[in-house]
Amino acid sequence: MGLKEMVKKDIDELRTDELVVLSEQIRLLKRAKAPQGKALPAEEIRKLTASSKSTWSEDVVRERQERG
Repeated sequence: MGLKEMVKKDIDELRTDELVVLSEQIRLLKRAKAPQGKALPAEEIRKLTASSKSTWSEDVVRERQERG
């Protein structure tokens, strides 16, 4: 039996409350997955960020401060 089949069998045996937790975990995994698109050239990135009033590093520092 392959991994997919084993996982499907295990899912079939879960209670509804356990399925809710599993569903949330799957959603988080999908969101964390790297995008499959191609990388943008540096020139294109500069064009897209040229109008920004702040720097990327300032945004990262601000987000970390907000998280505590």
